[in-house]
Amino acid sequence: MKYIKILYGIIFALLVYFTTYKSNIAEYFDYKFFDIGSTLVSNNAKQIDSSVIVVDIDEKSLRYLGQWPWSRLILAKLMENILSAKPTNIGMDIIFPERDKTSLIEISRFFKNYYSQEIKISGTNKQMYDNDKVFADAIKNAQVTMPVYMTNKISKKCYIPTKNRYKPQKIDTIYTSAYMLCNLDILQKNSSNIGFINAQEDKDGILRRVPAFIKYKNYYIPSFALANLMNIDNIKVSNNLISILGHDFKTDKNSNILLNFYDKQSYQHISAVDILSNNFDKKRLLGKFVLIGTTAVGLHDRYVATSGDIIPGIYVHATIIDNILHDSTIYQPKYLKSLNYIIAFFLSLALLILVYKKFYMSFILLFLGPTILYLILGIFLLKRHIYISIGSFLIPYFIFFLFVNIIFIFFYYKEKKIFLERLTNAHFETIDSMSLIAETRDAETGAHIIRTKEYMKSLADYLHEKNLYKNKLTKNYRNLIYRATPLHDIGKVGIPDAILKKPDKLDKDEYEIMKEHSEIGKNIIENAMKNDENNQFLQIAYNIAYYHHERWDGTGYPCGIKKTEIPLEARMMALADVYDALISKRCYKLSFGFKESEEIIIKGKGTHFDPTLVEAFIALKYKFREIATSIQ
Repeated sequence: MKYIKILYGIIFALLVYFTTYKSNIAEYFDYKFFDIGSTLVSNNAKQIDSSVIVVDIDEKSLRYLGQWPWSRLILAKLMENILSAKPTNIGMDIIFPERDKTSLIEISRFFKNYYSQEIKISGTNKQMYDNDKVFADAIKNAQVTMPVYMTNKISKKCYIPTKNRYKPQKIDTIYTSAYMLCNLDILQKNSSNIGFINAQEDKDGILRRVPAFIKYKNYYIPSFALANLMNIDNIKVSNNLISILGHDFKTDKNSNILLNFYDKQSYQHISAVDILSNNFDKKRLLGKFVLIGTTAVGLHDRYVATSGDIIPGIYVHATIIDNILHDSTIYQPKYLKSLNYIIAFFLSLALLILVYKKFYMSFILLFLGPTILYLILGIFLLKRHIYISIGSFLIPYFIFFLFVNIIFIFFYYKEKKIFLERLTNAHFETIDSMSLIAETRDAETGAHIIRTKEYMKSLADYLHEKNLYKNKLTKNYRNLIYRATPLHDIGKVGIPDAILKKPDKLDKDEYEIMKEHSEIGKNIIENAMKNDENNQFLQIAYNIAYYHHERWDGTGYPCGIKKTEIPLEARMMALADVYDALISKRCYKLSFGFKESEEIIIKGKGTHFDPTLVEAFIALKYKFREIATSIQ
């Protein structure tokens, strides 16, 4: 049986881990752990001196120069002014797949095609006829890196610059593209290098990683940010280890670069209109990587960063360049997710063993210890730009711990319930035995105890069914009345035998002594209540023992209270006790018949007994007879 339980535990653990893995819940929370950890680390880090300047086609520029697209003569002038500041590299984060319709040559062609009219342009340098040619010359002169967009939708054939016509020695990537959206041939042929601007959010809509390469036919196209660096230095790639400009960094197994976003203040930008008007400090661009892009609403792609900030795509490329040049890219070891699952699984088996052996404190410590250790280790290594995928350990481990606790609580509750039921039954049986001792001293058998219990039960159930005292007579309260009934004459243990067992009718003095059993019974139960004042069972027993000789009209004893001043259970006990005394033979009297006894009870309505209870008795008299005859 022991080994069967262990086998069930192993199967249960396997089921939990398999379900967790298939549901991707661990992956989802792993993303959140990474976001929180990377945000904490970046907030605690010093603000970096960015190697990137963004020349921003922003709202200010659009207000000054008009809505997009601008003439490419303006862009050529923008590039010329940037180049005069001697940056390290220029990258253009805008794709130009179509010709500039504002070119003189394009305007001339338009009138010829649609109006069959030749437009003669004189007094203008022929080199300025074609804006795209002017822009292409500026791109060539500045050795600009141009963007492309990888797609599986059919598009035109694209020119591949010389620097892109290489194959990395060894790199793993799952990303492939059949086509690409590229720039005009004249622009792309004059570019120094191209890089893709694709960025794919994770399943929860947060951008955390960008591929280093995407395979296109026989080529490996780098990301736009990496292409800008390759414009300056040759790249070396081997087994997902990339070296460039004296910096080494690792990608994950799919060639993804895990991003480490900086504080917003780290990103530097200059408005494009300030560059065009030469209203800027050229020293700011000296030796920098300049990325020309836009943050204007409606003109750029937007991403949600790990910090929760919404950033434009141009800042994603800036982040990658700075990550590489500041050696702050984050590396996620290849096999760590699987290893975390394995470690968590075997620790879960250890948890099962501890809970099976009822080592509960060790069980808690074994859960808390590795959990806290992983969190501390995760933050420690993240500061060193390594992410150990703590979600793939903590989430399945926590879910398993949670399920084990739920199952444990269920079985513990079940066992405790059984234990309490047995303990309660033992208590009630002890009480019944004590009550029997008191009754047998009165020359009566234990049948009186059993009969009065059943009378009380029948009365209580009937009243509840008829909605009389329904709020008071709950199932639990009725059960307690049934259990407390045997204690009604517990006080008789303090009455001398000479009086208690006297075969004749008691005289006045003896009767006064006999009446003291109510007070004695109260004192006995009251003493028990000292350590448990709120015990409902003892309170009911107290009421029954002390007040069951009170009368509805106030002529009873020991307190002389009347009507509803008398507790309900005591009023019920008064009727049940008198009825059983009437039908029972005692040493000093013969028994009355059922009919005669019933007439006496009915006659006591409103004087001795609660009228409502008498009405209930009338309805139950045959039930009372059945109880009396069956229990002798």
